[in-house]
Amino acid sequence: MEKRIMDIGYKNNSYKIVDQLIQEREIKLLHSQLLKIGNNLDTALKFHDLDDMWNHYKLNDRRGGASIYNGFKYLPSISTIANSSRMKSSLKTICGINNPALIDINCRIDSSGEEKYLFDWHQDYWFSLSSRNAVVVWIPISGLEPSKGGLDIIPVDSDHVKIYKTKPGNKYDSYADAVLLEQEIPYDEAKKINHMDIGSALFFSFSSLHKSLPITSHDKSRFTVQLRFADFDDSEFISNQYRPGQVTKESTGFF
Repeated sequence: MEKRIMDIGYKNNSYKIVDQLIQEREIKLLHSQLLKIGNNLDTALKFHDLDDMWNHYKLNDRRGGASIYNGFKYLPSISTIANSSRMKSSLKTICGINNPALIDINCRIDSSGEEKYLFDWHQDYWFSLSSRNAVVVWIPISGLEPSKGGLDIIPVDSDHVKIYKTKPGNKYDSYADAVLLEQEIPYDEAKKINHMDIGSALFFSFSSLHKSLPITSHDKSRFTVQLRFADFDDSEFISNQYRPGQVTKESTGFF
């Protein structure tokens, strides 16, 4: 197995933004595939803009909106992006992932007025388990600006990461409430990520403490693709028999 060698910026902070990772044609194809879902659900309308489509379903057809949300992660263009040579090269040179395993694809559409579904401070480790060295590739497919929120993230050297103790939540609006941190969080060290160009991606460790920022725009939402990668060469992933985890209202455990 190859030695794990990380980009120095990623090693020192456990996160890094990579500009122009996703090609323009790939983004356009992703948009068109997502729009097609919405147009299939209401053939009387013909949407050409993701925000126009989502605002319609959010206000007029929540069931249709749920279908779009559910179908988002299954778009073929997302699998193409996840398995591209540029993605594999970036995982290797930035995060030291030599033999990538795509363990999960998660997609979100976050809007103003839906704050109860946002994640408070957490580590993605507890939502996918597998390995503390695993990585999230967070892609805002329409770009990111302050009015679309973003993330607060706490930098930590990769040699000094820790997994925080947790407790079950006492409410359950979504699986964001299933695992709450029980230890003190160094809020003062947090960095705000609220501007990214279209085609850029944020790489961050499963061990990184981060939280979602609310959307203040009333007509634009945050559309994100989240790719989760472990390394087949990673000893913790091997010891877990290459299993990712799952979170339900009742428990956190392995598939």
